[in-house]
Amino acid sequence: MKRFVTVLPMALFLSACSGGMGGAPTPEPASPDPTGVYDCWLQVEGMEFGAVLTVQGEPGSYTGSVDSEMGPAPVSDVVVEGDVMTFVVDMPDAAVFFNVTLNDTGFSGQFDAGGMIGSISGEKR
Repeated sequence: MKRFVTVLPMALFLSACSGGMGGAPTPEPASPDPTGVYDCWLQVEGMEFGAVLTVQGEPGSYTGSVDSEMGPAPVSDVVVEGDVMTFVVDMPDAAVFFNVTLNDTGFSGQFDAGGMIGSISGEKR
């Protein structure tokens, strides 16, 4: 009986401590909604210019467009995984690849325009 009284509290303690390990998995946080219109600022080689990015659609089928001083261009290959969004701006003479981190008010990240690397930030309207 004495041994049972000593072992019982230990068993209860171990059972309580292991309760979180075998429970339901913690759900993944929802990806931010990338749809909307963004005022963007791009910086490359000491120059800065603005653009307006529009993203529409739903998960798995986002599309968009960008309008800048270089004219309008379609946005393709939009992929959102967690808080990271990648997309391609299809310019007439080259494709520009973007990789940004979304947040509640917009995004920030980088782009690659044929080996010319720059930064981008965007604020959702």
